[in-house]
Amino acid sequence: MKICIAIEKFNPHVGGAERYCWDFAHFLAERGHEVEIICIKAKDPLHPSIHIIEVMCIRFPQALRHLSFAVMHYLKARSLPEHIHFCVGNTFYMDVYQPHGGLHRAWFLHDTLRYPDYLRKYIRFAKRLSLKDVVQRELENRIFRKSRPEIIAISKMVARDIRSWFNCPDKMIHVIPNGIDLSKFSTENKKYALQVRSRYGLEPEDFIFLFVANNLTLKGFDVLLRACRMLDHLDFKVLVVGTEDVRNRKKDRDLSDVIRFAGRSEDLEKIYPACDCLVHPSYYDACSLVVLEALASGIVVITTSTNGASMFITKDNGHVIDPDDPGALAAAMREVYYHKGPGLAPMQFQDQVDVFSKVERVLLNISSKNLKG
Repeated sequence: MKICIAIEKFNPHVGGAERYCWDFAHFLAERGHEVEIICIKAKDPLHPSIHIIEVMCIRFPQALRHLSFAVMHYLKARSLPEHIHFCVGNTFYMDVYQPHGGLHRAWFLHDTLRYPDYLRKYIRFAKRLSLKDVVQRELENRIFRKSRPEIIAISKMVARDIRSWFNCPDKMIHVIPNGIDLSKFSTENKKYALQVRSRYGLEPEDFIFLFVANNLTLKGFDVLLRACRMLDHLDFKVLVVGTEDVRNRKKDRDLSDVIRFAGRSEDLEKIYPACDCLVHPSYYDACSLVVLEALASGIVVITTSTNGASMFITKDNGHVIDPDDPGALAAAMREVYYHKGPGLAPMQFQDQVDVFSKVERVLLNISSKNLKG
C-alpha cells in the first residue's frame, strides 16, 4: 500500500499522538508499505521507505496553526490520490481517522468541570467564542459530516461519544484500544522497588499512591489534593511524576509531608510496581496509557468514568469514580489503603504490534475496495 499519515509534528518525543504516528509509520515501513508523512516539522525517520513532506503553516496562534495545517494538508493530500490517508486530528481530508485525543466536544464539556459550578456556563460560553474552539468544532463537523472516514476509536467511550454526537453508523467504527510494550511493563520490575523508593526518599514500608501526568490540571491534580486533605488521618505518600511548576508547588504547601514531586522520568516501567496504587482522576482521557501500564505492572488503579481506559477496570483491580469528586476519590483511596493485598496478577493487554496489525487490516480493506472500484 501507499499510505499518507498527517501529523503536525512527526517526532516520538512530543506527545501521545506523535509517538503513535511515529511507531505506526515505522511499523508500516517494516511491513513493506510506502509511507508519506505530511507535517509541519519532522525528526528524521529511521526507515528509508518513510518520506517527509513538510508544509509551511502559520505557527501562532495555535488555532491558526491548526487551521493552516488542515488547509495545507488538504492541498498536498489531494495530489496523492493513490494513497490511503490516515489522520489523528487537525485535518479534515482522510480515509481513516483515529481521534487520538478523543472527541473535541466531549473534551470541552468535561474539561470545564474543573471550574466552580456557578462559573461553568459562563466559561463554556466564553470558550465557545474562542477561535481555537471554532476551528476544532468546524474540523470535526467536516470529518464526520462530509469526509465520513473509517474510524479507529481507542476506547468504547470514544466510540460511544462519536455515535452520540454524530450518529456515526457502527460499521464505520472500529474499537481498537492502544497497545503497550508488554516486554517493558510487567511485574518483573518489582525487583527495582527499593531502588526506586530510595531515589525519591520513600521508605520500604510507606504506602505509595502514584500520580503520573504532564498536564497536572487536566488529569485532576487539584481533585487529588482535596481528597488527600480528607485522609489526613492515614499514613501515606503521593509520588507525582511529570511536569511540575511553581503554581502546583504552592497548592500543596499544607501537604508537603505527603506529596513528593519526582519531575519527569525515563523509567516509568520501574516506578509503577514500586508503588501501591495509581491515582488518575482525569477530567477527560480518550484512553490513558498510564492506566494500562499500571495494570500491566500489577498495581491497583483509581480513575474516572470519563477516561476511556476505565473499560479495563474491574472490582478486582481498581475503582471507577465520577470526575471532579474528591469525596469519591478519598473513599476509593481509603478502600485501597485498608485492603491492600499481596499484589495483583498483571492484566494482559494487546502488544503494540498487534494493535498496529489490526489498524493495518482496516487500511488494507480500504485499499482493496479502492482497487475494486
